[in-house]
Amino acid sequence: MKTATMLAVLCFVSSLSFAQATRERMIDMGGRRLHILEAGSGPATVVFESGFGEDASTWKDVQPQIGQFAHTFAYDRAGLGKSDMAVAGAHARTVQDMVADLHALLQAAKVPAPYVLGGHSLGGALVQIFAHDYPNEVAGLVLVDPEDSGLVDLLRTHMNDADWAARQKAIDEAVSGMTPGIRAEQDAAFKNSGNIASQAVPLPDVPIMLLTGTKKNPEFPGNPLEQDLKMDLHKALLAKIAHGKQVLAPNSRHYIQNDQPELVIEATREVIGKERAQSNQN
Repeated sequence: MKTATMLAVLCFVSSLSFAQATRERMIDMGGRRLHILEAGSGPATVVFESGFGEDASTWKDVQPQIGQFAHTFAYDRAGLGKSDMAVAGAHARTVQDMVADLHALLQAAKVPAPYVLGGHSLGGALVQIFAHDYPNEVAGLVLVDPEDSGLVDLLRTHMNDADWAARQKAIDEAVSGMTPGIRAEQDAAFKNSGNIASQAVPLPDVPIMLLTGTKKNPEFPGNPLEQDLKMDLHKALLAKIAHGKQVLAPNSRHYIQNDQPELVIEATREVIGKERAQSNQN
């Protein structure tokens, strides 16, 4: 069998296994519906929050496996995947609106707290805000290369004009043709929400795993520097966490849940174990 054909078969089998392992529902949020995927069962519930512009499928390499030892819940944010757009309001959508949406969705879907929240990139910032806003409903956090909105400004101060222009051109080409849902999310995350990290302080005293991608891409303008600055920000975040632990992912730049899914799976297992141990002590 040729390599390309073999890869295609493996991808098909992986997708089929994911579909068979998950339970799909559409949840009515009062005139609009949000799409959710659940897998597994058990006393612990793991809620996944995806990165910018990503739907629930970004967790396909970890959700079925984590579903073997916990109840898992992934969803498409408003306007992404199979979910309806958010209802237009009098103000621009913000990250706080996105967090409130998740909280309302969990209630509408009748998924009881407390939750272990797993968030990637923008989702990593959102679950921190969720934990800050609803501390009594959170049992632990798994932060998968979480975004810090200050990284872009910090990177700009370290790059010359020519390199910055090359970076912006590469990003513009990568996000060209965005759907209305992704464009609305871009406005929410990067234009209307200010310093996202400042909205998530303090975090509750729960087990937290921080996964950081350390692989660099010298061909993408500014990426090696960006990775170094990200590491500094992650170390600063870790210093604010009472029960935090950092795990480095040397074979991943950003999408650790796809590049090194075993790290996300084991981090989630560790958080659940620590939370249970703390509960037994109380």
